[in-house]
Amino acid sequence: MSRECYLTGKKNLVVNSVTRRGKARAQGGVGRKVTGVTKRVQRANLHKRTIREGGVTKTVWLSANALRTLSRGPYRGIELL
Repeated sequence: MSRECYLTGKKNLVVNSVTRRGKARAQGGVGRKVTGVTKRVQRANLHKRTIREGGVTKTVWLSANALRTLSRGPYRGIELL
């Protein structure tokens, strides 16, 4: 089972981490310089929860956004247990 939201499809993103040095021009420096770019993972805010869908109980990953939606009541035939 992959770490992907069952309801919204949110998952981890690969992004760049940019390292800079120097003082900004607006603060009297010569400007910020990029000294390195490395890849990193931005993790989705996922939680393992139990749901009931069509009478079947499942344990799935849900995003925080999906948990808020399901806490209001059943959504698309899915309810939070």
